[in-house]
Amino acid sequence: MRSRVFIALLTIVVFGAGYGSRLWLERSRCQVPPAPALLGELNTHQPAAVNPTAKVATTPIERPPIAAKLAREIQRLRPEIEAFRTQMEQMDDQMDREVVAILRSDQMPLWQKVLNRRVEYRKKEEAGITPDHLLTAEQIASLQQQPLYKLLAVVVVPQRLEWLSNDLKLDDAQKVLARESLVRRRDKFLALVDSSPPPSLTLSRLVPLAKQLGEPKK
Repeated sequence: MRSRVFIALLTIVVFGAGYGSRLWLERSRCQVPPAPALLGELNTHQPAAVNPTAKVATTPIERPPIAAKLAREIQRLRPEIEAFRTQMEQMDDQMDREVVAILRSDQMPLWQKVLNRRVEYRKKEEAGITPDHLLTAEQIASLQQQPLYKLLAVVVVPQRLEWLSNDLKLDDAQKVLARESLVRRRDKFLALVDSSPPPSLTLSRLVPLAKQLGEPKK
C-alpha cells in the first residue's frame, strides 16, 4: 500500500515539476526578434547599413535567480546528499551484478549495448555543460528533474522489468530472478528516500556541478 501511494504522489510531483519548469522557462526565456518579411529585400525603405567594424554591445548572461538558493542548499546539505548519492550508486552496482549473474553468454553482447546506451544517455544529459560556464536556467531545471524520473523508474518494477526483458531477451526463468532483484532494489530505495531529506533528491545531480551555480550568497 505504501508503495502505491508513493507512486501516485511521485507521478504528481514529476508532472507538476515538468509543467512548472516549462511555464517558468517560457516566462524567462529571451525574446527572439521576428523573422524578416517575405521578399523584404525588395522593400524600398531599407534600414541604415550597419558598420561591420563597429563594436556591438553584448549583455552578459545573468545568473538564474534560483542558483543562489540552490548553492546555499547544497552547501548546507552536502553531507546528506553525498551519502544519498553513494548509497544509490551502490544499489545500482548491486543490481547490475545480479542481472549479469543471470545472463547466458549469448546475452552478454546485449548487456554491453545497455551499458553503451547509458553512457550515451549521460552525454546527452550533460550536453552543453562546460566547467568554465555557469549553468543556465534550462540546465538547472533539467538537472533537478532527472533524479525524479530515475526514482519513478526504480519504483515501478513492472516497467523496469519489461525494459530489461526486451533489451536482454530474458526467458521466463530469468524474468522471475530479475523481478526479485528489482523488488529488492525498490525496497532499499524506498527505505533510503524515507531516511533522506527531500531536497537531496532534486539536488543530487547538481552536487558535482555546484561550482557552476556560482558562489553561494551568505
